[in-house]
Amino acid sequence: MLRMNIREQLSRNKTPTTTTKSARNEMLRPSHQLRFFSVLSFVCLLSTLTIAQTPTNEPVSADLTEMEIDPITIDSIGLTLNLPKGAQAETVRIGTSTSTGIALPADLGTIIVKEQRTTNAELTSLEAAQSIRDQLLKAPGAELISEQPALRAGIWTGHRIYVRVPGRTQSAPPIYRGITIFGHKPNTFLVYDYTVEASDERFEIGRVMYETTIASMDLQEMSSETLKRAAGFQAMQSLLNQLTIDDYDAVLTGKNGERWERLYTPAVSGDDMDATEHGYRRVRSWSGYKGELGTKARENWSSDDRKLGYLVQIDSMALDSGMRIDSRAIFYMSLDGEEEYWTIKMTLKDENQPKGSRAAEPRVSSVTGARIGGKLSITAVDGAAAPTTVSPFIPEEGYITQVQSYLIGSLIAHKQIQGDFASYAYNPISNSVTLRWDIAEQPPQAPGLLNITTKSSPDSPPSTTQFNAKGEIMRVRLSNKRLWEPITLDRLLSLWKRKGLPLQ
Repeated sequence: MLRMNIREQLSRNKTPTTTTKSARNEMLRPSHQLRFFSVLSFVCLLSTLTIAQTPTNEPVSADLTEMEIDPITIDSIGLTLNLPKGAQAETVRIGTSTSTGIALPADLGTIIVKEQRTTNAELTSLEAAQSIRDQLLKAPGAELISEQPALRAGIWTGHRIYVRVPGRTQSAPPIYRGITIFGHKPNTFLVYDYTVEASDERFEIGRVMYETTIASMDLQEMSSETLKRAAGFQAMQSLLNQLTIDDYDAVLTGKNGERWERLYTPAVSGDDMDATEHGYRRVRSWSGYKGELGTKARENWSSDDRKLGYLVQIDSMALDSGMRIDSRAIFYMSLDGEEEYWTIKMTLKDENQPKGSRAAEPRVSSVTGARIGGKLSITAVDGAAAPTTVSPFIPEEGYITQVQSYLIGSLIAHKQIQGDFASYAYNPISNSVTLRWDIAEQPPQAPGLLNITTKSSPDSPPSTTQFNAKGEIMRVRLSNKRLWEPITLDRLLSLWKRKGLPLQ
C-alpha cells in the first residue's frame, strides 16, 4: 500500500517509467533537472505531489529518531540521506524529470525529494519558500503552523514552512504540508516536500522523522576542496561576526584622512629614479552617510540619504603603454551589510594620439552597483553606447560587500588572525560574483609581520599584502612583480616631477 501511494503520488499527471527500490543499500537512479519558469509553476509542480493516504492509528515506536545504519543515495543530486527505521524509498521518472519519494513508517507521511532549476537567477530560496507559503495559504481554512527562515543543515542554509488545511471531510483528520528549500547551487533548489493526513499528535511524530531525515543530508560534492571552502566560509563568517564599530574605525583613514600609494616596478639597482612608475592612488575610508555617495547638498538629504554606514573612496591614475587611465570609485555599505551602492567612473586617454585629434579625445565609462538583500544590479555605460544592466547571482552564504572586500585584509591584520578565509564578492573584471580567498599567515622569518594572499576569483592571479605588527599596510605585491607601496604625497609629487611624469 505504501509503494502504491508513492507511485500514485509521483505519477499524478503522466504514466512514468518507474524503478522501485528498497531504501536499504540501494542506489536511486539518476534524475534530470526540471526547469521551471516562475515561482507559481514551482508551486503547481509541488501541488501535484499531494499524497493520497489512508489515515491510520497504527502505533509508532517510542524512538522517533532511530535511523537505518546505511544511507540511501540519490545519484542525480549527489545526495545521501539516512532514513527512519522502516521507511521505504522509490524513484519515478516522468519524461525528463525524476522524483524520489520516501514513505515514512506507520503511514506517517511521504517526503518527495527533488532538485528544481529556475531560469530566474534572482530568485532566492527564501522567496521561493515564501511564495509557496502564500499559495498554500489560499486554500480554504489553511493556516501557517510555523516558519523557519534561516534553517541550517551542515553548511547549507534553507527555509522551512509548515501549513495545515482542514480534512477532506468534517470527520477526516487535517492535512499537513511541510516544505523545506535549500539553495543548492546557482539557479537550483533542493526541495523536501512532506505531506501527511493525520491527527495533530501523529503529525508531530512524522515531523520529527522528516526533520531528522533532512538533518542527515550530505552532498557528495563535499570533496576535500569543498570541505576546505566550507571551512573558509566559516572562518570568514566568524571574523565578520566578531567585528565591532571600533574594529572598523581602527582600519579606516577617517573622513579627513587619506593614504597615498605608488604603483611601480622596482629597479635592479634599488634606486627609485631607476624604477618604472605605473600609477598612484589615494585611498580614503570613513564611517558616514549614504548621501555622501552623491553630490546633493546635505540640507536636501532624505531620510534614506541619512542612513549610517561605511564608505571607501579610491582615486587613481595609471599609465600603460601610452594610455592614461583616471578613475574614481566610491563604495557604501549599511552598518548591517544588507545594502550597498557604488559608482566607478573611468576616463581613458591615448597619449600617443596627436593632440586635438578625435582619437585623442578621452573615452568615459562608468559602472553603478546597487544591492538590497540578495538582489544585485550592475549598470555599465561605455562611451556613447546604450547602458547595459546585469543582475549577478548572489549565493546565500559567504557574500561580502565591496566595502568589506577592500577592508577585509586590514581587518584580518588588525585582529591578528591567521587562516584561510573564503567569501563571495562582486568582481568587476568578470562582471559577476566570484569566489574569493584571503589566506593570512605569518612568515617564519618575520614573526611580527602578516602576509595575506588574495585571489579575487579562481581564475585571477594572486596578490600578497604585507602588514606590520600594527596592522598597517607595508606593500602589496602583484603577480606581475609590480608593487603598491604607501608614500607621502610630497614624496610622490617630487618623484614624478623629477621623472617628468603627469601629475594632473
